[in-house]
Amino acid sequence: MGSLNYNQFQATLRAAVERRTREYSSIYSLTVRWEDDDTNAESDTNHFQNMLKNLDIDPAEEFVISSEELAPEFCLSSIWHSINGKARRDKERSLIIFHYAGHGTYKRGRFSFADTRAGLKTIDAEGVLIEEVKNPARFPDSINTDVLFIFDCCYAHYATRAPDDTSSVIEVLAATSVSTVSARSPPNSTFTAKLANEIACRKARNHESVEFASAFQTLRKESTGQVRPTHALLVGASSIILPLNGYRRVDPRSIPAGYKVLFAVNVSRDLTKVEIEELVSWIRRLPPFAGLSIEDIFQTGSMCLIMRAALSVYAKLHNMQGYTLIAENPASPLVSNISKRPGSPVAEGRQFIKEEAASKTTAAAATEEDQDEATRRRLDREL
Repeated sequence: MGSLNYNQFQATLRAAVERRTREYSSIYSLTVRWEDDDTNAESDTNHFQNMLKNLDIDPAEEFVISSEELAPEFCLSSIWHSINGKARRDKERSLIIFHYAGHGTYKRGRFSFADTRAGLKTIDAEGVLIEEVKNPARFPDSINTDVLFIFDCCYAHYATRAPDDTSSVIEVLAATSVSTVSARSPPNSTFTAKLANEIACRKARNHESVEFASAFQTLRKESTGQVRPTHALLVGASSIILPLNGYRRVDPRSIPAGYKVLFAVNVSRDLTKVEIEELVSWIRRLPPFAGLSIEDIFQTGSMCLIMRAALSVYAKLHNMQGYTLIAENPASPLVSNISKRPGSPVAEGRQFIKEEAASKTTAAAATEEDQDEATRRRLDREL
């Protein structure tokens, strides 16, 4: 898991809960599929174009890889670098949205696009698309370009990220992290269709904007079985936010988190009493969407915080040094529902019944709103 210093902890957590719509001077969109595709990817091109329309974005350029193309990787690389070059030349911040529908595979350990399930033709997407934008030497913060990849196929990213202070965002949404033949369901249920439908629903509910990490949270909550959408931030600790083109009367930040995770943060030194109080005070002021709370704090030479947050918040911190997922959509702790606490008897003749009664009394008196206050009081006694 590693650890991060207190300043990094503050910066990354604040970036993850901050929802600020960026003004993009230009948005470049590209959708890619194979002519020989056997997943009906053409329908997903239409879903993607409809999604862009709801976001008030011009139609995407469509690239269909010909069945007769002898060098598909070179062709995609040329188109990608052309769009990349246009974005780099913009003086103001720009956004690239790349969409692919079809088969995804791992060839020699590298993420690749495949023409069919048999994979007779492949493109090293890891090398063509991802390696460049992850490399700060080749894709520096100074070019003012964010990238959103939407992969309607399997994609998995496990590399740990450093908690760097960067304004750029390189974000990935994918159909699943599991390599399976069912990664692309029938056309009306594909990941692209679900994402486009979620954005259309938010527009119909008059949301001001859509954060893609939040859209992922909803799709993840509604998914069942092995094929579940996945999300990764390759660079940054924020998610792409785009305005919707409806009446925009509802601030999405006012909507309580409906799907949460439990996670641990390992900070390299103990926090002072003042720092903990400041952290608790800041958490209390956050809008409902964040769902952020401190469950417990442990002093272990460094300091380990057990926290709960909306999946849309934690998704921006996943695989970042110092952060570790404990449980997704956790229910109430089972310990509170058993008659006796697990563990050895305490010293000096104190009985479990007395401890259990005291625990239940305290739990009944504390509401969800004052849990942080109870934590702060306990920490005051310990520090």
